[in-house]
Amino acid sequence: MNKTKLIDIISGKNISEYYELYKKTQWNSKEEMEEFQLNKLKKLVEHCYQNVPYYTEIMKNNDIRPSDINSIKDLEKFPILTKEIIKENYEKFYPLNQAKLKGVKTSQTGGTTGNILYKRNDAQTRSSVWGSYKRFYDWMGIGEKDRDFSYWGGHVLGHGLKQTLAEFVARKIKNSIFINAYDTRPETFSNIVSILNNQNIQLIRSYPQALYSLALKLKQKNYKFSIKAIMTTSEPLMPQHRELFKEVFGAESYDQYGCGEIGAIAYECNQHDGLHITEERVIVESNDKHELLLTDLDNYTMPYIRYWNADQATFSEQECSCGRKSRVIKQVLGRTCDYLNGINGETLHWAYFWHLLFDTEIATKRNFKKFQIVQKEPDYLLFRTVGDPLSNEDKVLLTSMVREKMGNMKIEYINEKDIENTKSGKYRPVINETL
Repeated sequence: MNKTKLIDIISGKNISEYYELYKKTQWNSKEEMEEFQLNKLKKLVEHCYQNVPYYTEIMKNNDIRPSDINSIKDLEKFPILTKEIIKENYEKFYPLNQAKLKGVKTSQTGGTTGNILYKRNDAQTRSSVWGSYKRFYDWMGIGEKDRDFSYWGGHVLGHGLKQTLAEFVARKIKNSIFINAYDTRPETFSNIVSILNNQNIQLIRSYPQALYSLALKLKQKNYKFSIKAIMTTSEPLMPQHRELFKEVFGAESYDQYGCGEIGAIAYECNQHDGLHITEERVIVESNDKHELLLTDLDNYTMPYIRYWNADQATFSEQECSCGRKSRVIKQVLGRTCDYLNGINGETLHWAYFWHLLFDTEIATKRNFKKFQIVQKEPDYLLFRTVGDPLSNEDKVLLTSMVREKMGNMKIEYINEKDIENTKSGKYRPVINETL
């Protein structure tokens, strides 16, 4: 019995069925995929109309009937859904037939912004998500027998014996080794080197910044490894990350995109030209600000139709050379809060500062491990760096270039021993405290 079927038996999911389906549908034509989506959308809308009080009211108030959904464009008849709307109408999002839905679980999302939402999903949703995730492993060239090394934040507080035991068993089944990226003791670094040298690791899974910091330490000590693939998530993956990971680990990087409410949304294939949207399970729209509107085609216990999640992305105008016809996200820009605002009205995305530091070669010369710009006040930026101290010339150059973009801002520079991650374990390169 393979690992996926064993996990299905233990967890009550049906990952294998979705995986086998998605292996075939990844080669669908655009017309075939739209028909696939439309069939799922019709069933979802019918369920919402009959069973979810919030959507029953919305559809009646907007004169929408399930029979009106005859194309993907008909989604535009629905109003945009936000986290605030869900929280204000939370009880109305419980389906009347919830008892018939298998494996309903509740968890929370929104830790980065503090705007917490208690989300729900069912076994069908989780099976679809993990089916697409297993297909992503195929794209990376990772098989069931390949061992992976997970390097990201563990829980700050214990989550109970039952959950700890479940996580331990899952890692054993998945042939996975976990190290807490928060643990910076010298013996932990030595343990990581031993794992990478002796445990036949084929895949490294991590947040980009955590792995970048580790890779810098490994490079300084002249360590090099031969890994099949690097898989990143949750944070911006920049060209400098990819270059260093290739140098130290000998592997290409594969990024992915998702959000807590919807789950997996898009994955990078081996052509490394953007992220393929998993159109079998989510419809992705965008508004004129490049903000995403997401419709989860699988979640019946807490349906999301045209959900605005505050993330932004740009899309490729061309099909990927891999032959798959699914839409491709060219770049995930991050959340709408990942911007700093100049006193001259200019708005700058976090990526501007990343390119500024590397294009001027300041980040390389000063051995930067992390940086963060915090907008404390409309006219005041705090520039935090971890690495060698900036020279006066560095500060003059950065100040000049930032003021050229943002106006006569006050800028303070501070060299830190470390820059803390958010409570969810993610690193944020810019923080706007004036929003």
